[in-house]
Amino acid sequence: MSAASAVARLNARLIRRGVLWLALVIGFFVFVEALTYENTYPDDAARAKLVAMSDEPALRMLQGVPHAVDTVGGFVAWDAGWMLSAIIGIWAMLVTGRLLRGEEESGRAELMQVAPVRASRIVVLQVAVVAAALAVLGVVTAVILTALGTGVTGSVVFGAGLAGFGATCAGIAAIAAQLLPVRRRVSAVATAAFGVFFVLRMAANSADARGGLRWATPFGWLDELHAYRDPNWPALLVLLLAPVILFGTAVRLRRLRDTGGALIAGTDHARARLRYLGGPTGFAWRTTRGLLLGWLLGVAAYAYVTGALVATVLDLIRDDPNYQKTLEAIGWDEADAAGGFIGLMGILIGLLIALFTCWRIGAAQNEEGTGRLDHVLARPVTRSRWLSGHLLITAAAAVLIATSAAVAMWAGAASSGADVSLADTLAANLNPLPVVALACGVAVLLYGAFPRLTVPGSAAVAVTAYLIEMVGPGLNWPDAILSISPFHHLASVPAAPYRPVAAAVMTAVALAFILVGHALFTRRDLTGD
Repeated sequence: MSAASAVARLNARLIRRGVLWLALVIGFFVFVEALTYENTYPDDAARAKLVAMSDEPALRMLQGVPHAVDTVGGFVAWDAGWMLSAIIGIWAMLVTGRLLRGEEESGRAELMQVAPVRASRIVVLQVAVVAAALAVLGVVTAVILTALGTGVTGSVVFGAGLAGFGATCAGIAAIAAQLLPVRRRVSAVATAAFGVFFVLRMAANSADARGGLRWATPFGWLDELHAYRDPNWPALLVLLLAPVILFGTAVRLRRLRDTGGALIAGTDHARARLRYLGGPTGFAWRTTRGLLLGWLLGVAAYAYVTGALVATVLDLIRDDPNYQKTLEAIGWDEADAAGGFIGLMGILIGLLIALFTCWRIGAAQNEEGTGRLDHVLARPVTRSRWLSGHLLITAAAAVLIATSAAVAMWAGAASSGADVSLADTLAANLNPLPVVALACGVAVLLYGAFPRLTVPGSAAVAVTAYLIEMVGPGLNWPDAILSISPFHHLASVPAAPYRPVAAAVMTAVALAFILVGHALFTRRDLTGD
């Protein structure tokens, strides 16, 4: 085996589990979206109403300008495309930062360079591995959509677009990895760029006059793709060429610096910042606050838009019996239409917060994987105290995100003239916190037993549970399956009464998972990435 092949195989092994989990989640998501469309909009009349509703400005800002939404494939691309691209893009940025900068930060990159392979050649192999993984995700999407009868050409174009979008995000992270010396900063800069791109997309889709802004953001390129009716080939070309240019730039920049160095070097004479370095909990907060701010702003923006959609969705519910039946099947109360809708949106935001907790426990696993935990435990700090600090930060951050989402949702509803109070949005967004605790418990359990599955395993469980609850009732799945999902045991608060018994049971199970995971962690050896 050549040295280059060995390097490629090593990097592929580092991300293979994440790719597998992500492929399963995306495949299931696409399959469920297609079934939901067939069930909710079974005839031309229902689909015509969907077309009319989908062109509302607030909905366009969130999901994009509708195109071919009267077809199964077009609906999946419009309704799920933005979320699929967000999941794939964020994963691509984090993985690229881990391979290109994380390996140097840990010192393992120097071991790869012992082989007769140049540093720039290693970067080529690393980005090639990431690109291949994204291609696999695109193929999975295309194959499932084709099997569902949406059309070969549209499915291939959409799958290629998703892969190109992810590769573009990876290319941005690859360049940041050459400019910045710390993996954490690479992730922060890449996710900040991701947030700017999403805001530009929202601005572009808010009105036809601003449509030209779509060409300034990869999200807009994907919106312009029109995979299932009159594909926009220049948009696909941009999605496929942009990663090549970005990756090529990253390789070129790698040749200009030393291993372990960065093109934007930090100053050596800056004043020491010692705040929050007095203990593991303070340090966990210090390393979390930047990305927590990003999560706060992102979830709050989403909550604001969903609040602004209340009036539009209520009009659709009144006029579309099929949509009404679907919402009733998943807990919507016709007597309180506004409360039922924000209750459903609160549960969706609960999923986002659950994913945040999975990521936050993953940050603890990353601290162990990079070897920083070894230095902490060499001090008079026990494993129990260290992990408890991370759990405290995670719990406080989850409550903070839920509260900020409630305020933003209330502000959005007020802007549309909907009769929704702040108390209602607080109830809706705090209601799913027991499920959030359960997701955190699963992450801690996996961290104690199988550290590398901490994030992909717990995130996959959370997303699958949500999809079971959102789709299962409308498809008449048996109660035995629906009961598996903890979301099924939540009431649509504030339209329905809060369920304290279910909340207490889920919280107790979450605590049990946390205690078991905690015990396993204190008894096992520390591991690396």
